[in-house]
Amino acid sequence: MLEAILVNQCGLDPASPVLAGVSGGPDSLCLLGILQEAGYRVIVAHFNHQLRPEADLEAVSVSERARRLGLPFVSDSADVRSYAEQQSLSLEEAARKLRYRFLFAAAREHSAQAVAVGHTADDQVETVLMHFLRGAGLSGLKGMEYRTILPVFDPQIPLVRPLLALWRGETEAYCREHDLEPHFDASNADTTYFRNRLRHALIPELEKYNPRIKESLLRSAQALQSDYVALQEGVESAWKNIVIEKGEDWVTFDRSGLARLSRSLLRNLIRRAAESLRPESRDFGFNAVERAAAFIQAPAWTQIDFVNGLYLFAEKGKITLAAYEADLPFAQWPQVSQPIAIREQQLDLGDGWTLIKEESPQDTEGWRQSDNWSAWLDADRLPVDNLVIRPRHIGEAFSPLGMAGQTIKVKDFYINLKIPRRARGRWPLICAGDQVLWVAGYRIAHPFRITENTKHILHLEIKKLPRP
Repeated sequence: MLEAILVNQCGLDPASPVLAGVSGGPDSLCLLGILQEAGYRVIVAHFNHQLRPEADLEAVSVSERARRLGLPFVSDSADVRSYAEQQSLSLEEAARKLRYRFLFAAAREHSAQAVAVGHTADDQVETVLMHFLRGAGLSGLKGMEYRTILPVFDPQIPLVRPLLALWRGETEAYCREHDLEPHFDASNADTTYFRNRLRHALIPELEKYNPRIKESLLRSAQALQSDYVALQEGVESAWKNIVIEKGEDWVTFDRSGLARLSRSLLRNLIRRAAESLRPESRDFGFNAVERAAAFIQAPAWTQIDFVNGLYLFAEKGKITLAAYEADLPFAQWPQVSQPIAIREQQLDLGDGWTLIKEESPQDTEGWRQSDNWSAWLDADRLPVDNLVIRPRHIGEAFSPLGMAGQTIKVKDFYINLKIPRRARGRWPLICAGDQVLWVAGYRIAHPFRITENTKHILHLEIKKLPRP
């Protein structure tokens, strides 16, 4: 059975080396033995957490075992307690981060096909219970998988757990049968740690209600893994159809596409986006994801905080999840940072945007079918040779077409039309001196409109040219 798991579930190739994390406990010694029996070329890796007085002796013991077996041995050590304090992490999370960082670096260095660890069915049960108590969704309740990628440590080398079908008692029996002398970590009895409290207090209590509670939880995790695979197929399809753009620190979705998703699929899409931006974090709880889903489906604000330094904001037709430090793109709008004189018939505004100027066009009826990115102005009412395109000045106002000469501050006009906040500071205005002629993409100024008395027309158009 275990050989089939190694190939079918873990996806291991017997012809390629495997790096095995060996602590010296019964689970890792069982893992090492099984890999060897199956004919794999094993690299023994040991990480010393420096948390217990006997840690150095255990490192020596694992090194000696690898030597006797004729196997390559790699090791490293770190003061996990100090690292946890410096990074404001729990001791368990700091140990995990440093251990996996070492294991995957060693796997890369030795061209190993995978990193193998000795997690058992007991570990699976404890993990599922931990996630349940913390309010996890399906991704947490499914527990650990035989084969998974941890992008924060390596985007290609998988982590495999061949012993997930074995109980801890079975790994201890394996060690007895093979005359192995494992080390037993005394800290596993320390109920200061959450996992140990589950192991020594909660699970025995649950067994009073169901003597086979561990088997039940294991079966539930296995069933949920199948459900999770089906759900992820839907998430992958939605991702391909709804993600418009993605940068290193942001993901932008099509808003109408999000609106068509079920709440469940929407939550999972948010979680996937968050994990792609913060791969080192596992703290995307149900409440945060649910709040984000509610914002997307019926936003009462244009922006909300998410979690772990991420936020969501709404713009016309789009929803973006981004890190606060993200350098977000502006190429979807024309932007100007300083005044530019409009002297040529065509002016490059950057990011593919172009301003085109035509004086006295023959087709004077074109203005009747104009869109918001075209402006048709009475040329006799403005200094055609003294036009500039620039961002707004603080406090300036203009008189929009249709307001019969009444004025409004440009800033308020931006807000009323919901121009994205981050684009307002460099939104292009066409001006003559201090007079605003056209808020590009929205409205011309009333005094410069075409009337029945218009003799000469100035046509301005801003458009994004196709990429060559």
